[in-house]
Amino acid sequence: MPVVRISGNPNISVETKREMVKKVSEIVAESYNLPIETITVLIEAFEREDIGAGGKLLIDRD
Repeated sequence: MPVVRISGNPNISVETKREMVKKVSEIVAESYNLPIETITVLIEAFEREDIGAGGKLLIDRD
């Protein structure tokens, strides 16, 4: 059972998440030649204060 983990910001709607999960699942199922029911997608949402890039928190970047 393939597991796909998507990490990003929490600012996307439930409808957008539904569409993303559908599309990602279809692509992975096709690539692995597996039924779509075997694909698991995990969405992790991180606030800008919980992400650092280039030595700074995203909330501190311009």
